[in-house]
Amino acid sequence: MQDSASILIVDDNRQVLEQVNHVLADAGYNISFIPKGQFLFQRLSNQQFDLVLLDVNLPGLSGYELLRQIRANPKYQSLPVIIISAEEEDETLSKCFDLGANDYIRKPIYHEILKARVRSVISASRFHQSEINQRRQEALRARMKMLSSQMNPHFIFNSLSSIQEFVLANDTEKVLDFLSEFAGLMRQNLENSMVPHITLSKEIKFLNTYLKLEKARFNHIFTYEVRLKVATPENIMIPPMLIQPYLENAIIHGLRKSIKPGHLILEIVETKNLICCTIQDNGIGRAKASTIKEKHHRSVAMSNIEARLELLRMEFGGDEFSVVVEDLWEKDEPAGTLVKLSLPNDLH
Repeated sequence: MQDSASILIVDDNRQVLEQVNHVLADAGYNISFIPKGQFLFQRLSNQQFDLVLLDVNLPGLSGYELLRQIRANPKYQSLPVIIISAEEEDETLSKCFDLGANDYIRKPIYHEILKARVRSVISASRFHQSEINQRRQEALRARMKMLSSQMNPHFIFNSLSSIQEFVLANDTEKVLDFLSEFAGLMRQNLENSMVPHITLSKEIKFLNTYLKLEKARFNHIFTYEVRLKVATPENIMIPPMLIQPYLENAIIHGLRKSIKPGHLILEIVETKNLICCTIQDNGIGRAKASTIKEKHHRSVAMSNIEARLELLRMEFGGDEFSVVVEDLWEKDEPAGTLVKLSLPNDLH
């Protein structure tokens, strides 16, 4: 069997169709055919094919024109095409390859030659696509690794400033505690950024350390809860540094600017196929936060989070990586923000 490769034959000669169908179907290929080129793109849009066998002499649009249209369409530029023709002139052969044909078979069609050419073209195409996909995945992982390693430089600078304040206040105990937690956080961040996925338990440890430092840095103006509703977090793999930017955003733009006691809730729940994270704060809300412009704060993590999510969707496909941000209200007054982040629970 040829790994269920699908072939579309475009030929108005029923004898040729029956012959090619018999040979290739017996070889394990899935065969479809159409007698006219006018149906070609409709079929290509409805079904994915590994190869098109295209006759040169067709009623209406010729095989040359169809091949030209195939190669002009970005969606089908890499679709393998073998031209079939009874013409033997070298000019015909040259024209086919100039237009982008992968191979050329002359009529009458010999069974073994047909099978060999088809097998060769499909194998070459799959190898080429595999190489492209591998390089693309490597590039995606490299970019995600770079993005995930970027912790907000303002957080680092301000943490060092907090340490300086503790030193000036001669608060040795706070200095030692903060330095210990800060060093641990930096080490965790470095280690986590070196791999594409980490366990959920490691991510929770990182986030707890981060929240503890932020609470101390802002003089305990907020409290926080981490609710983990996952049976075995040590067995769940997730991309690192996806959750932290939203926590940072809630603290910097919501809780820090509120006059009431702040509270932050991080809840992580496992469903059948997803890990669902909700981040809820009782800060000033997005509308009011947007009116307060800070020249000296721009979250690098938040600026690249959408890029990371898009890269993850490209790598794993589907829409399992998603984020929704909602404003919370209480009696027509802003009452905070709710972020819902979803990601698959089977990344390994």
